[in-house]
Amino acid sequence: MPPFLHIDTLLLVYLMAAVLMLLVLVGGAWQAQGRYGLWFWTGAFAAVVLAQSARDLLVFLGSPLPLHTIGHIGGVLSSGLVLLGVRAFLGLRLYWVPICVAMAVMSLVSLAVVSAGQPLGVSLSLSLYGAGLLRALTLWPLLRALKAGPSFPLSLMASDQMLSMLAHWGRACMVMPGAVDSANQTEQANALWLLAFIALLLTQGFALLLLVNERLQQKILALVEIDPLTGLLNRRGLDQRLLGLHQRAATSERPLQLAAAMLDLDHFKQINDRHGHAVGDQVLVELGRRLRNHVRPNDLAVRLGGEEFVVLWFDVGNDSAVGMAERLRQSLEQAPFETDAGPMRVSASVGVASQGAAGEPLEALLKRADAAMYEAKRAGRHRVVSA
Repeated sequence: MPPFLHIDTLLLVYLMAAVLMLLVLVGGAWQAQGRYGLWFWTGAFAAVVLAQSARDLLVFLGSPLPLHTIGHIGGVLSSGLVLLGVRAFLGLRLYWVPICVAMAVMSLVSLAVVSAGQPLGVSLSLSLYGAGLLRALTLWPLLRALKAGPSFPLSLMASDQMLSMLAHWGRACMVMPGAVDSANQTEQANALWLLAFIALLLTQGFALLLLVNERLQQKILALVEIDPLTGLLNRRGLDQRLLGLHQRAATSERPLQLAAAMLDLDHFKQINDRHGHAVGDQVLVELGRRLRNHVRPNDLAVRLGGEEFVVLWFDVGNDSAVGMAERLRQSLEQAPFETDAGPMRVSASVGVASQGAAGEPLEALLKRADAAMYEAKRAGRHRVVSA
């Protein structure tokens, strides 16, 4: 057997890799204040480090054989903590109780089998089957997340969990008594499995770091493209969304047909002057909420600045856009806005414009909608005017 496949050497490499990833994750979890499931993932590597270190120490001290199963139990605990970390990262219900009960039952069964006089291989096989099951439960939400929004970190993590599941079950079959003919073959098989588990451990660590990095990038992007007060897109966010939509439309050879409704609150300055900017902000927040509720999933609601908002509808003709704008205007006026100064009636002037020809620049469309909105104000406010 090549020197690098020596069992003791591989166990040391496995332990060192787990310690390295543990240190990195402890720092990351501390800095991120435990968000993104990082404490669970840190615990997963800690379980590997503590279990492997404890097993080596117990072997050195000549402890009773049943205590050696702590290494088997560490694999089960690590797999369960990875499952909890993935569910926490994806914002899913954790199911603390059933997962912890499953880990406890698997660990106790592994210990009981050895205590009953069965070979260590039987205990290891059962714990490997259990750990593989927990990896399968981890893979399922990752695949669902991939279907909703593909990304390389998610793909890497899902691939690692799938291979880890198969590796656990594959090794579980190999370590059963009688599965391998000779002690030499058993040692070679164990060395190869350990090599595979080292690669999977490192891949898991890198996948976790990439997932957290991607989430942080998304949050930074949201800060840049989302208006922090209303939660609507800002102008930069609008430009980025339209850029992507235009690229997809060019691929499908189907040009975008846009209709824009420019909306401005009537006498908003008086609200700020009379009740203060805090109340004015409450009005804007409620306006943002109502706009989100009145646009279709594929349409866009944007705060351009101040009390000026725009709604973009896709594949809607001018008559339909005017009708939708009128329903939106009425929804704002019919129900008062709840503020610290009491219920407040709010109205809006709306200008609507539709693309006269495919490919009309957004600036030209918004300029025509803006002109129509000012025409609505000159005509007495709280009305819709078509460009």
